[in-house]
Amino acid sequence: MKTKKKILWLDLWQIGEQEAWLSDMAAKGWELTKMTRLTAHFKKAARQTITFKTDIFKESINQSSDRLERYEQSGWKYVASRGHLHFFRNNPESFEREIHTDPIQQAESLKLLRSSLKTRAYFIALLTLIGIALAVFMLTLDPVRNYLDDEFLFPVMQILIFFGINLLILKGLIHLNKLIKILHSNKGIQPASDFQKKYWQKKIIGLSVIVFLAVVFLYKVNTSGNTPLEKSFPPIPKEDLPVVQIGDFTKSYEPYSYEESISRENFYSVNSSILVPEQNELNQLVEVEGEQWEDGSGPYRPSLTSRQFIVRNDFLAERLFQHLIDREEELHRGDATLTNTTAFDELYVLENSILSRKGHIIYYVTYFGNEPIEKIIHAMEQKITE
Repeated sequence: MKTKKKILWLDLWQIGEQEAWLSDMAAKGWELTKMTRLTAHFKKAARQTITFKTDIFKESINQSSDRLERYEQSGWKYVASRGHLHFFRNNPESFEREIHTDPIQQAESLKLLRSSLKTRAYFIALLTLIGIALAVFMLTLDPVRNYLDDEFLFPVMQILIFFGINLLILKGLIHLNKLIKILHSNKGIQPASDFQKKYWQKKIIGLSVIVFLAVVFLYKVNTSGNTPLEKSFPPIPKEDLPVVQIGDFTKSYEPYSYEESISRENFYSVNSSILVPEQNELNQLVEVEGEQWEDGSGPYRPSLTSRQFIVRNDFLAERLFQHLIDREEELHRGDATLTNTTAFDELYVLENSILSRKGHIIYYVTYFGNEPIEKIIHAMEQKITE
């Protein structure tokens, strides 16, 4: 027997739309056999003109044998349930009475569904407050990673999902209130003639959300997966680089040689994120032959970490630049001192770091060695004018 399973895109409270949709499926030769909260199950059958009606009661269908018997006697057969919403179909070959003879009584049934939805709304509202507070905390925990590692994605998605759920429930409560008013005016709920439009609207929105969440999830998995060491610490190319190198402000040093083929001290990496699509980072550790540190602690081995960030726009670059300065100060690397410069829009010097910004381009250099700051600043100015 051929069967089909379809997602219930229509919301629980879209009663008239669901009745019309199920009748349309029967007219196409698909007979409803079962429902869950998310899916409807059909089996292939002859095309039939069937009317579906719904009733709402809190107790399970197994505890409502008397009510089911009354419906059977009235010409309505129970088919499936979706939560408190129970679906009945008529028998086209026999006479049936209206399943709801009193609209006021049906309105009371709808109030049960509204009460259940209100309880759910209060619970989700509480979860929303907790979830948003947690998301905001995550966003402020390390602002730099929001720019460089897309750490903002999941907290922002979390906020949007909570708002979306609350908006959906609010829309449901408004819709149920409208239905209750219709019933109080002694009018019955009629199958919605525009059910196909609403069905496809819900389906397109639902599929778009699913695709969006899947793309974001796959993007995060792809960017945060385990990376082999040789890719995490790629060797430094011999050609000119867009970042400042030790050789740009001194010509006397040669890179320190390591026995390992993969070096955590000497590498050049290129990364990307949504807000900072181009991130270049150079790490260098060199040894000056025959020289010692001033305190005599060992061979003179200056080290450099040099970065260039090309941000989406000037506004985001200004925000990231300030977060980088704040992080340097939090790491107890001194207070940031603004330095006059004509090559950059702003340039700050800390104890071992220099940060400069020109429009949406940021240079960020941390250096441990004996060379004066002025030489490094001059090398940064030359780099931005190349």
